[in-house]
Amino acid sequence: MSPSISSRDLLLCLLVKQRGWMSDQDIEGAVVEWIGKNEQPLLAVLVARGALTPQQREEAESLLAASATDTAVDPRTSRLRELPPGVRRLLAGPASDVALATDVGFETRAASPASRAAPGASPATLTPGERFDVLQVHAQGGLGVVFLARDHEIDRTVALKQIKSQWADDESSRARFLLEARITGRLEHPGIVPIYAVGADATGRPYYAMRLIRGESLLEVLERFHATDVGGKLNERMPEIRKLLQRFVDVCNAVDYAHSKGVIHRDLKPSNIMVGKYGETLVVDWGLAKVIGSDEDVALTTRMVRQPVSEGGATSTQVGMTIGTPAYMSPEQAAGRNDELGPPTDIYSLGATLYHMLTGRLPHADDEDPGVMIAKAEHGRVIPVLSQAPWLPRPLASICMKALDTTPERRYVSARALSDDIERWLGDEPVRAHRDRLSERLYRWSRHNRTLVVSLFVGYLVATVAIIIGSVGWSYLRVQKQERQHRAAESSAAAADSDAADASSPASSAADAE
Repeated sequence: MSPSISSRDLLLCLLVKQRGWMSDQDIEGAVVEWIGKNEQPLLAVLVARGALTPQQREEAESLLAASATDTAVDPRTSRLRELPPGVRRLLAGPASDVALATDVGFETRAASPASRAAPGASPATLTPGERFDVLQVHAQGGLGVVFLARDHEIDRTVALKQIKSQWADDESSRARFLLEARITGRLEHPGIVPIYAVGADATGRPYYAMRLIRGESLLEVLERFHATDVGGKLNERMPEIRKLLQRFVDVCNAVDYAHSKGVIHRDLKPSNIMVGKYGETLVVDWGLAKVIGSDEDVALTTRMVRQPVSEGGATSTQVGMTIGTPAYMSPEQAAGRNDELGPPTDIYSLGATLYHMLTGRLPHADDEDPGVMIAKAEHGRVIPVLSQAPWLPRPLASICMKALDTTPERRYVSARALSDDIERWLGDEPVRAHRDRLSERLYRWSRHNRTLVVSLFVGYLVATVAIIIGSVGWSYLRVQKQERQHRAAESSAAAADSDAADASSPASSAADAE
């Protein structure tokens, strides 16, 4: 079995060639012999073959020790490219990123005991390599590969992210990768994944270890939630919507913290939000993040994604470059005005994420052409929320549309202000983004004062019943009175008639007598 090929060994071959101490054929022969004697370091094999004088050996050891820090971060392929073809074929390992997890391409331990004991070498450069054992590939993105690894210092499983081999030699991509690690490491918040260590493998490709999130992306949660038809099931779905909104509040709080530290994410979207099994909500993938006011900013080209895993290439940051994901991108971001990007840019992306959460659709009409999507984002062509989901409460729709305003100044002033409005809605309070109608205010007042409303209603019913009973009783008594009066009148009339009859009877009798 061939020995582990470290960046130190590659540098030694390159040094011997550049100094002219050995011919290409001699170097190739020495490497073949060294591969067969895996118990010896390459330098010892060269000395044993008589290829190096004691003075050359001393010089080589001194240069290797002085370059220890550099070789810990220098890419492997840049060393291989300068070696003779025969030596390059012998030293080059498998190119697959998946193979690198178990082969020599991603050996995080030191190459050999001899390498560790090299005079003058800095132990600090080897410590990260001795800490982690790579277990398997966990996920892949546009720039990096994430491995599951075992942290021997604390005896835990971690996520270990490493730059992909095709970007390892690109200075901008390496700078972006390392900047992502540094920025994420500065942000200590429960909603942001913590960084445990930064280092480089035996080939010089940088990596960083971070917390392993056991869960799924918010995008997967939303796709599952919106897979069923909402028609006729609004009351059943509202509890779940409220849970999702609480997750969204957690995201806003994490982003607001990052803004307080002068960092903007620039690529907020559901696939960059992880949802844990125990209530965790974390913002991940700070690869496009920017420190406001800092020139330390290189960026990947536009990554047009509708799936959790993004695609993209690498290039350096330039004025006019579009950075981010078009479907969630603010107009100023889509226009490439990177010098104007600030917290309002992330507010817009949060609004687009909220839009996706509420409707299950993108704010802009979907299109396969990234250029068309960018143009729609640049002109702020957002389909109104209520057009996509007429069943949504109007205040909630207003919150979403305020965050998606084309003018940065008319959006929420901060991520905290956005989360506060969401919490107001969750607490059944008036939101600042929506002016309630009188009927809405009365309805809300009745919900907040249920006891009083019930008491008033019962009182109204009692009063109504009492009035009805009183009216009926009064009507009955009035009828009785009228009947009595009528009977009395009839009696009086009868008595009068009787008296008149009695008075007329004697007169008739007298007339008859005459």
